[in-house]
Amino acid sequence: MKTNVLRGKIAENGMNIGEFCNAANFTRSTFDRKMNGQSEFDRDEICRIISVLNLQPEEIRDIFFAEEVS
Repeated sequence: MKTNVLRGKIAENGMNIGEFCNAANFTRSTFDRKMNGQSEFDRDEICRIISVLNLQPEEIRDIFFAEEVS
């Protein structure tokens, strides 16, 4: 997951992290854990992110799916 791209999309939408968390129904601590790699976003959470940020398919791939497969 590209956390820097997700943070950029949040900023592009005119929100800070706290505003985004409120809009996407995350607690700040839960969102921080997921962004720091301590846990992963589940399907419902990804859907909420997509909805709040109005992400396009290529943006979704860029943020949530790795380019390289080992």
